[in-house]
Amino acid sequence: MTHAVGPYSVEERTVHGETRWVAIRARGAEWSWLTPEEAAEIGRAWVERYAGPKERSTRAVVAE
Repeated sequence: MTHAVGPYSVEERTVHGETRWVAIRARGAEWSWLTPEEAAEIGRAWVERYAGPKERSTRAVVAE
């Protein structure tokens, strides 16, 4: 199932009810397929690098 989130899309592939792959695509680029762990690590890195102080504290709670 594909979810549009702002200017990018996220798709999850599940096998036997468990997420095995997460894909992200921005602005029509090719899909990048990641494991859920890789996707979570990239998300944490992006929050640390690009979010402001208020967003960082709010999103850290959501991510955990």
